[in-house]
Amino acid sequence: GGEGGGGGGGEGGGVGALAALLRVKGIAWLATQRSQQAHVALAGTRFTVEPGAPWWAAVERNAWPRGLEADLAAVWAETHGDRRTELVCIGRELDHAAAKAALDACLLSEGDMACGQEAWAALPDPYAALWEACARGVAEMKEQHLENHVPTHEERIARHRMRLREIEQSQRVRCGRGIVA
Repeated sequence: GGEGGGGGGGEGGGVGALAALLRVKGIAWLATQRSQQAHVALAGTRFTVEPGAPWWAAVERNAWPRGLEADLAAVWAETHGDRRTELVCIGRELDHAAAKAALDACLLSEGDMACGQEAWAALPDPYAALWEACARGVAEMKEQHLENHVPTHEERIARHRMRLREIEQSQRVRCGRGIVA
């Protein structure tokens, strides 16, 4: 589910500055989905955007695992909590500045940010049906499958640290703390 994109132009299937992308992986804050992360992936010509875990900012603090607040300190913003967009982009002969500019063009403008959540919720959302299906119960099937595979907070932190090491070792383009429109 959540497939989009595709198309010609380069090995990564993108166009313009993003045509040289071979792999993209990360999380995104979609303006229309305030409570849940979007998992973004590109491998070859397969591009997916799927519902991910809830943002911790959308979870009551009394439900947080011990130690989480300290772990989130580096990414926490007072106005939006841990909501952010972080993408690792790997490409062949990638023009980093042009790729970053193309990705930054997907973010809400300062004016859009000032409009707030009510205005963001009214934006077109090509992924709304997928998020709604998960909210209605499609997630139950995943829950049954994942019931014994839910990572602990410590496992998530270990995976996060491993991803950070991978990022440091690869070429990357960061979108910053923006929201994808």
